[in-house]
Amino acid sequence: MSETPQLDTVDNIALFLDFDGTLVHIVDRPDLTRVPPSLLATLSEAHAALDGALALVSGRAIADLDALMEPLRLPAAGVHGLEYRNGDGAIQSATDQSVPEWARQEILTLANSAEGLLTEDKGHGMAIHYRLAPDRETSVREAIQRIAARLGPDFILQDGKMVFELRPAGATKGTAVARFMEQPPYAGRIPAFVGDDVTDEDAFRVVNEMGGMSIKVGRLDDASAARYELEDVSAVRNWLVPLTRGGVSSSRRTK
Repeated sequence: MSETPQLDTVDNIALFLDFDGTLVHIVDRPDLTRVPPSLLATLSEAHAALDGALALVSGRAIADLDALMEPLRLPAAGVHGLEYRNGDGAIQSATDQSVPEWARQEILTLANSAEGLLTEDKGHGMAIHYRLAPDRETSVREAIQRIAARLGPDFILQDGKMVFELRPAGATKGTAVARFMEQPPYAGRIPAFVGDDVTDEDAFRVVNEMGGMSIKVGRLDDASAARYELEDVSAVRNWLVPLTRGGVSSSRRTK
């Protein structure tokens, strides 16, 4: 593993950032996540320093990201690439499919079967979290696999950190990064993606194919396609500092 390049030594970069576990700490309930004002300031200044070539690429819905990051509005891909917003501010969908109502109801029934199981409705997709009920992992996995089997190949079952999610197939964080890289202000830049979970591996692979930087938050192992690592959320925030007013020279900021 090579040392993670510092942003003050990398020119012409397009930066893509996962959210939970990368910019903010993972908490017991997704609705309890809080974004400190200092992080909002860092992201706003980094976005400006990169001439807009920064985007969030998250499993959360974009509306959820916006609520957490009020008043900041960044380009973003949500629900693992199933929705996206470019610099024009309009949220667009990459599919017209969503998990059908019968499957949503079965997931809600599953969540109500044990204390500590939580659902997250993402519009296109539906997730069930078992962080507060880790002993239920096997039973939840088996139940959600049965629902996925009934849905068929047009939908996928996404495994994450103490969460299972059903969503339409055909879009990933990797396809989201590729879509951004086809258009200004990202096109022609060196892509960098920072993420912490198995859901970020598609983006790592796409960035590697483009000759960019794939950076995992946490310990890097052979199972990951990432080529660099940052220790934790705090390390990610510190890594972004060179893109802020206090960390970027005036010559770089005026390019």
